This record gives sequence, C-alpha cells and structure tokens, in this order.
Amino acid sequence: MNQKLIVLLFGLLVAAISCTPKVTVDKDKALVDSLLTAYDVLWNCQDPAKALTMWADDGIMMFQDQVDISGKDSLLAFCNLHVPNLRNFTSIRGDFAVNNDLITINSMYSFEYLGGDQVLYPNKGIALQYAKKQPDGTWKLVLGVYHQAFVVK
Repeated sequence: MNQKLIVLLFGLLVAAISCTPKVTVDKDKALVDSLLTAYDVLWNCQDPAKALTMWADDGIMMFQDQVDISGKDSLLAFCNLHVPNLRNFTSIRGDFAVNNDLITINSMYSFEYLGGDQVLYPNKGIALQYAKKQPDGTWKLVLGVYHQAFVVK
C-alpha cells in the first residue's frame, strides 16, 4: 500500500512540475508580446512625447557606432528627431526572460523612415531590450541596445 501511495504521489509531483512551466511560459510570452505590441504602437504614433512614455526616466538607448542616449532629456531629443519620421514599426519576438521586476527581450524589428526627400526608406535590425517593472505596475524600458542594418532601395 505504501509503495502504491509513493508511486501515486511521485506521479502527481511529476505532473505538477511538468504542467507549471508551460503556464508560466505562456503567461510570460503573452506579457512580452503585449509589451512589444505596445512599443510598436508608440514608435508608430508620430508623437515624440507619447513615444517617450515607453522609457524610464533614466533609460539608456545604445546604437552601434553612436554615442549612448541616456536620460529623459536625451531620449526626448531622440524622439523629437526621429519619431515623426517612423512608419510601420514592427517587432518580432525572439528569446526572452521574465523575472519578478525585469524582462529581457531579444527581437528583430523593421520600419520605414521618411527621409527629407519624402521617400520611405526600409530599415531593419536586432534589439536587446530590458524593461523594468515600475512602482505603478507598468513596464518601462531601462536599456535598449539596437544594431541596425539600413536597407535602402
């Protein structure tokens, strides 16, 4: 009898362990997808002040071969310069990790940039982003590392 009980309990334990990660992974994937969708909407809004809301006040944006953009004022200057010209910004989720208050997201992105000649230039790249849970429960980017490959036709 004791052996049957041990086998039953072991079976229940294995079932509980094997079921828990899938629920957590699905929940985490949904959270990451919702954040990327929200960020895409903000990049596409053409409103620099609104786009800035995805960033923490001490956020840092890094691009290859460029000076880091750090802090609210610098991020706003970046948004003022570029957000009005962004079109069709889309992110594709790659690997991710979700902690209690920190999310790491690897993604690919693409967008079109409206040049001074009023021509839309296609762009694409890869991103590594860190979002931190804020005291009000929202998630804001604290670090974005972007490697962009310009594709001009």
